[in-house]
Amino acid sequence: MWEYYTLPLPSSNHYACFPESCGRIGGDPQHRVHRGAGKLQEYNLHVVLSGRGYVWVDGVKQELTGGAGFLYAPGAEQNYGADPDDPWDVRWVHFIGGGVEKLLDAQERREVWLFALNQQRAHVESALDRLTHLSAAYEKVSEPLISAALYKAIVALMHDAQPHRGQAQSSVRTKMFEVADYIRNHCHEHLTLKEIAGQSGYSPYHLTRIFRETVGKPPMQYLSECRILLAKSLLLSTGYSVERIAHESGFGSSSYFIGTFRKVVGMTPVQFRHMYG
Repeated sequence: MWEYYTLPLPSSNHYACFPESCGRIGGDPQHRVHRGAGKLQEYNLHVVLSGRGYVWVDGVKQELTGGAGFLYAPGAEQNYGADPDDPWDVRWVHFIGGGVEKLLDAQERREVWLFALNQQRAHVESALDRLTHLSAAYEKVSEPLISAALYKAIVALMHDAQPHRGQAQSSVRTKMFEVADYIRNHCHEHLTLKEIAGQSGYSPYHLTRIFRETVGKPPMQYLSECRILLAKSLLLSTGYSVERIAHESGFGSSSYFIGTFRKVVGMTPVQFRHMYG
C-alpha cells in the first residue's frame, strides 16, 4: 500500500509548518531509501504504525517497530527501509517548518533522531492520519487545517517522545538526554535547578554548562519550554480551562502561565486553541 501526496507551496508564509508531501507506506518489502546529504531540503518525519524497519546510523542498523519513528533535519544524509520479512506500515511527511525550528532545535543537532512514543502515540498518529486525509483531498481553503494537523502532531510528538534505545551516543550525551527526559516527564511538578542536578549527579554549575553544550539551551529554559509544550498539547487535546492547564503544566498561576505563553508563542492560550485546535 502506497499513499503519496505532493502539496503546492502554501499561499501564505505565516504557517508555523507546512507539508511538502506526505503519505503512508505499508506492506512493501522493497521499501528502501538512501539519500545523499543535501538531497532533501525539508524535514523528514516517519512514524511506524506496525511492522518493522531499519534506520542506519553511523553504519549501524537500528530496528524500529510500532510506536517508534525518526526525524531527519533538512539536508541530512538519509538511509532507511522496511524489514523484508515484516515490512513496516508508516505515516510519513516531508515538511518545512520555519515556525517550529526552535521546537526542533535539539534534534537538529543530530544527523537523525530516533524516538519512541508513549502516552501521546494515538494523538500523533491521529493527527498524521488527518493530515494525510486532508492532503488527499487538497483544497486551498484547507491550508490552515493542514498546517494545524501537522503542528498538532509535532507538538504531541515533541512532548512525548523518548530517545530510542538503539540510538548510539557518548556516555555524557546519554546522561544529558536522560536529564532532558527527566525534565520533560516531570515538567508539571515544581522543579528547581538543584533538584534536577541532584538527579544527574552533577553540580548545578556543571550540569548547566554540559546540558547547554549538549541540548543547546540551559536546563531551566528547557524546563520552561517543556511546560509550554505540555500546555500546547493539553490545549489541543482536551477541553480543560486555562486555569486547569496552567496547573497541569507546572505553572504557579494562570496569570503567569498566560504571560509566559504569550511571550514564547506570540499569542494567548485561548488564541492558540482557536487557531490550531
